Amino acid sequence: MKLDPSKYYRMPLIAGALFDRKNMKLEYPEVEALAFQYLTEPEAIAELLPDCYQPGKEPMVTVIFSQNNGLSFMAGGGYRLASFQVSARFDGRQDHVEGDYILVMFENHTWPIIGGREDLGVPKLFADIPEIRILPNGHVRAQASYWGHLLFALDAFPLKRQAAIARLVASRQINSRPWLAYKYIPALDGPADADYPTITQNDTRLEKLWLGKKASLIFGTGRTEDISHVKPIIEALASLTIIRPIQVVHFTGSSVLRYDMSRRLR
Repeated sequence: MKLDPSKYYRMPLIAGALFDRKNMKLEYPEVEALAFQYLTEPEAIAELLPDCYQPGKEPMVTVIFSQNNGLSFMAGGGYRLASFQVSARFDGRQDHVEGDYILVMFENHTWPIIGGREDLGVPKLFADIPEIRILPNGHVRAQASYWGHLLFALDAFPLKRQAAIARLVASRQINSRPWLAYKYIPALDGPADADYPTITQNDTRLEKLWLGKKASLIFGTGRTEDISHVKPIIEALASLTIIRPIQVVHFTGSSVLRYDMSRRLR
């Protein structure tokens, strides 16, 4: 089997080329997200970043739950995710950029986990993630669990519907901050097969938007005996203590994952 360097492949190679490298865009036609942003200690962020990154201008943490439906690469189905991101900056030989560094992204389906890890270097793991719920009292809730044990959850209240101008401003803010990650794939022996920082861009369009100021961020109490290697990950996330809440964002809309703009940072 001869591989075409202009095409994009994943294992197993018998699947053939998945994309043309110059035209790799994944459409997300139905997106709903709940996010909580808050300020923490800059030192806490610095402890969790690879050496090539430094904390961003504001020591901001973003906890986001998202559910994505109608995906062509999942035969019209969808998946849900729960992610922790921190403001970070990269200053290299060529690139100088600030965005949101992904500490961990839990997802509830295998296919997007494999793609995000192998292609983009996003640190993805499996978790059970139910749908975002809107309760009769107006609270909006989302959570992630593992083997029946809570990992973390958001409970946001109250939220106010926003007008079109606010949606436009929020879209610009979201799209101005790329995903930053670090692609690390160990080798069977010797140096790692992949060991470098990455950047990924999303184009998000908001159709409905609600904003608020209050949210409860709850961490589970699962022990190593309960959740195994996920335990130190949750401990690391919990070290990002809330100094000051910034905002809660709940929106519905669509997005395009710009594979064609995703690359390693230098």
